[in-house]
This record gives sequence, structure tokens and C-alpha cells, in this order.
Amino acid sequence: MSEKIKIKKIHFSTKLSDLYGRDNYVSHIELGRKYWWRFPYDSDVSQRTGKLWNELEITYIRSGCMFYIITEAPELGEFFAPLNCFMTASLVFSEFDPIKDLDNLDNEDIELCKMKWCFDDERTIIKNWPNEKEIEIDENKFNSLNLFDFVETLFQSK
Repeated sequence: MSEKIKIKKIHFSTKLSDLYGRDNYVSHIELGRKYWWRFPYDSDVSQRTGKLWNELEITYIRSGCMFYIITEAPELGEFFAPLNCFMTASLVFSEFDPIKDLDNLDNEDIELCKMKWCFDDERTIIKNWPNEKEIEIDENKFNSLNLFDFVETLFQSK
């Protein structure tokens, strides 16, 4: 009878600049998509909603700017921000589907990635992905996988 091996998954942020890098996140700001952002305490948005973290929806993109509304307070009107700024770099996905949203994820590696990775779900709804923080797999299955794929994960679990 084989034993179960517990593997702690590698945890990834769902902040745009963390996922795609400081030079590649802008292409992931999409019309109609929702994101979270932590507004400053003294901002109009935080003062009016009573919350620092507010969900926003992109309503328009043009001339290097994004326009957005606060989803829970559309009566505040439309705001805008440059696409290349601190705010946009630190947007957090409201919903995230790793299979669709990750660049260059090879179909052959998806099942292995599902065993190794999890994503921040404090605010983000993770779709089409088993997002538990650790898994247990049968020792025989573990031995049939490429050990090098798990080295980083194994060291994290100790």
C-alpha cells in the first residue's frame, strides 16, 4: 500500500503586475472586465463607499487611458486613469481563469500546473482551477511524475 505525499502548492498573486510583469500587464486591462483596487483612505471613492477595497469595471479604453465605474456605487460617475500607472499595475482581478488568462500556458502542462499552483482568492474568484493550498497525492503517482517539477514545491512545504 502506497503512502500519500502532501504537497504545498506555489501561491501566486492575482495582481496584474505580479502575474504579467511591470511591462506586460497593460494588455490585460480589458473593456467590461472587473478588477479590485485599494483606494486611499482619503479618496472620494473610499469616503463615499466607506470601504478601501472597491471593485471597478472598465467602461472604455482610449488614448492610453482606462475609464471605469465603481460597481457598487455607479452613481459616483465615471473615473479615469492612465493605463501605465501605479493604480493599473496594482489592479487585482475580480475573476480569474488561469487557463484563459495566463499567457503561454501549454495545454500539456495544465494538469501538472493544477497540482503545483494556486492563486490568491482573498478577493478574486478563481474559475476552472482546483485552488486548494496543498494537495495529497499517491506516492506511486508522485513517482511517475518528473521529480524536478516538484522540487520547488517540496522545499516550500518543509
